[in-house]
Amino acid sequence: MPAWWEEMLHIVTGRVSRHDDLPDLRGLATRRVALEKTHFLVNDRERRGDERRTYVMRHVAPTRHDVASVAVSSNGRGVGSLPHEVAVSVAPILHRLGGAALINGVGSRPGSLRLWVDLPTSTALADFAVHRDGKRRAHDS
Repeated sequence: MPAWWEEMLHIVTGRVSRHDDLPDLRGLATRRVALEKTHFLVNDRERRGDERRTYVMRHVAPTRHDVASVAVSSNGRGVGSLPHEVAVSVAPILHRLGGAALINGVGSRPGSLRLWVDLPTSTALADFAVHRDGKRRAHDS
């Protein structure tokens, strides 16, 4: 499903807040990361195709067993989560950005059940957060 259509569905169904309210990380330098738990959550139709789609990654409240968990959703429905070693580095910055942000995603690779996301590199994500904090401070002054 094209990204513009997903955004339209979000607006019409009202299942999630508008994308305009979330930081948009889709223009940053990225690396491809395979999501975990997609084989439980996603059907075959959703896996096919390699067109870009809009995903929302959200820092999930820490639990006793998992301090850093980042869930990924599409059209208001969970499609997986970032691997723990990736979530550990992303969660603090994501929390600093308000807990959720937009990223690009794609379907699965041939022969795989996992969905993939274009996750901003650590440097790009940190620079984005610093730049956003600087804009916020300038606006508050």
